[in-house]
Amino acid sequence: MWVDFHVHTRRSRDSMASPRDVVKAAVRRGLGAIAITDHNEVVGVEEVREEVRRRGADLMVIPGEEVKTAQGDVIGLFISEKIPGGMDASETVDRIKEQGGLVVVPHPFDRKMRGALGSAIFDILGRIDYIEVMNGRTPRWNNRRAVEFATQHGIRGLGGSDAHWPREIGKVRTLVSRLEEGKIEPIKVEGKGWPPIILGVLYSSVAKVSKVL
Repeated sequence: MWVDFHVHTRRSRDSMASPRDVVKAAVRRGLGAIAITDHNEVVGVEEVREEVRRRGADLMVIPGEEVKTAQGDVIGLFISEKIPGGMDASETVDRIKEQGGLVVVPHPFDRKMRGALGSAIFDILGRIDYIEVMNGRTPRWNNRRAVEFATQHGIRGLGGSDAHWPREIGKVRTLVSRLEEGKIEPIKVEGKGWPPIILGVLYSSVAKVSKVL
């Protein structure tokens, strides 16, 4: 099964992807599952699930959240309750674990994203379940650094498009042999570096402005 582990809906401030857009794109690209990882929000998950039911699509929707901690972003997968942003990364990890969730560190070394943990990753090193070794909006050299870090510390890697609009969904995907609550067995990650980071930033900026107006 191919999975995109990093997808945003319109519930993220910098995304305009509706549930319909998300499901349509995921099915068209042959994904078997997607993780909805809106910024500091979880309600988008059920909206996407409702669209899956409406369409009768064969698509698993993994509940998640990309939490903006005091040091950088941390993703919790298979969680059901919203985790507030702004806490210390270590406390955020505690909250994810309390829900039986899995801890994923996205784009850990891409400082351009402002959500990268960078050196703060060492504060939670022993409790990380997966590293995002390929992010669809991150330059290749930062993705390579994530691969090297994951290999060095024996942490399994996942890939995600970090999609904020429909055309990005599935551009990075992970082949898994097992996918269930509390357990993911990745086989390989593949993807394309499209759109270029500058376009990704532009699209997100447009989304923010559109929601304010």
